Amino acid sequence: MREYKPGQIPPPQRPYEQAFELGFEALALRAPTDAHLIALGAERSGNVIKLPVLHRQLLIDQDTREVSVEGGGKARLGWAILALHYLCASDLSDDPREFALGHFTDCRSYVSVFNNRIVRRFLATAGKDAKLFAERAEQIGGVLLERPGMAYSFSVLPRVPIVIVRYEGDYELGPGASVIFRADAEHLLPAEDRIVAAELLLDSLSGKSIDE
Repeated sequence: MREYKPGQIPPPQRPYEQAFELGFEALALRAPTDAHLIALGAERSGNVIKLPVLHRQLLIDQDTREVSVEGGGKARLGWAILALHYLCASDLSDDPREFALGHFTDCRSYVSVFNNRIVRRFLATAGKDAKLFAERAEQIGGVLLERPGMAYSFSVLPRVPIVIVRYEGDYELGPGASVIFRADAEHLLPAEDRIVAAELLLDSLSGKSIDE
C-alpha cells in the first residue's frame, strides 16, 4: 500500500469508477452465452447487451466498456454497476417466493439502515400520499397489484422485481410501507446490490433519470 508523507493529500478515491471497471472485467471473464443472457431477460446485439431496467433499456457495450440508456445518454454509474453485477450471476435458478430484506441472512445487518435510507425516505417523498405514489409509479412502468394497501411491482431488472406496498395508517399511526423482494434476488445480486437496487428505484420514483 502506498504511504503518504505528513501533510500530503492523497489522490481522490473513485470507488464507483473502480467498481464499474471491475464489473466489465468480470463480465469479460464470465463471457455469458446467449442462453445465459436470455435466462436473465437480456439479449445480445453484436457485442452490445441489451438489458431492460424499469421503463428503459440499458445498452452494455463490451468493446467500448460503456453503458448507455437507449434513446438517452450514459447510464448513471449506480445503474451501470448494478447491471454488470446482475449479468455476471452464476446461479440462475428460479425462486418466486417473496420476502422482506431481513429474510436474506447476508442483509440482516443492513435492515435498520435500509429502513432509514429507503422506507422512511419513500414515505417522505414519492410515498407521501397515495395519489402521488400512484402517479410516480405509473410514470416508470409500475404495475398495480391486488393486495392489502397500495402495492406496485417494479421491474428494476428482469429477474429482480421489487414490490413497494404503502399502507394508509390511521389516527394513531401514520402511513407505513414495506419493500418486498423475490427470493432468487439472493443469488442474482450481492447483498449490497439488493439495497442499491431499492435505492435506485426510489431515485426513479423521485424523478431522477436513469441516465446522467
